[in-house]
Amino acid sequence: MLIELLAAAAVFAGAGQEAAPQLPGGPQRVAPRGDYRDSCSGEYVNRGRLYADCRNNRGNIRGTSIELNRCADYEIRNNNGLLVCGPHRGEYEDRPGGGGGWPDRPDRPDGGWGGRTSVTIYRDAEFRGASFRFDNEVPNLANTGFNDAISSMRFQGEWQACTDAYYRGTCVTFRNNVRNLRNTGLNDRISSLRPVRRGDRW
Repeated sequence: MLIELLAAAAVFAGAGQEAAPQLPGGPQRVAPRGDYRDSCSGEYVNRGRLYADCRNNRGNIRGTSIELNRCADYEIRNNNGLLVCGPHRGEYEDRPGGGGGWPDRPDRPDGGWGGRTSVTIYRDAEFRGASFRFDNEVPNLANTGFNDAISSMRFQGEWQACTDAYYRGTCVTFRNNVRNLRNTGLNDRISSLRPVRRGDRW
């Protein structure tokens, strides 16, 4: 009798619940929440990857994607037209191969940078601790997990680092690797980074 009562209760409890909609081809996850939706559109999930069209700092729309299994503990955001979550960056989908870090400057074959550029940041001095590589400008490190938490850097090309977001505050241009930022006044103080392009005057 007790088993029959429990079974009836289970049926009643589930009567008001609708099954999650299933699309042809198997289960599909809806796009996860995050403030990327404020500046992105057309988001969808396919094979564990979130795709969206996101607006960058210049107002251009970029196709971008990111693996959702890397974002379980972080909110997904739009960083200059690129989907990011915590220290993880997605890839651009609107250029051959995606990723790669080529700035969107269609008026010049090399994107206006004079060649490939990158910066690898490290949480500790002597290129130790957690690290991450950026190929594009980063106007605000707040969503990367490295804001005010960089102690050494390796460069390919010339880069500018600033103490405040959006290239404000104290800014220093670097041409060579820095094993320890303590002597530069920027140790654990960097909030934005950008490559120095030909003809830039800041």
